[in-house]
Amino acid sequence: MIGISIPGLDFISNIEAIRDFAYRELYNVDKIKNKIKENQLLYEFDEISTEEYEEKKSELMKQLKFAERALETNLNVRTDIFS
Repeated sequence: MIGISIPGLDFISNIEAIRDFAYRELYNVDKIKNKIKENQLLYEFDEISTEEYEEKKSELMKQLKFAERALETNLNVRTDIFS
């Protein structure tokens, strides 16, 4: 690399870096699984009602399926616009 910087492309690469960080945070399977475990523990210790538990569990399971599907499709694949 010569070290030439094109302002428009630098901006795009910064935006892509922010997007990649957001995807990693949003589709973090381990984080969602931990929330599911936490929800289970809260229910087992009678901190939340059965209705709250089932509602939260359903929501978290949907998030988990979506996150796993997002990882399978590999959202971070870049398209080379110059080829």
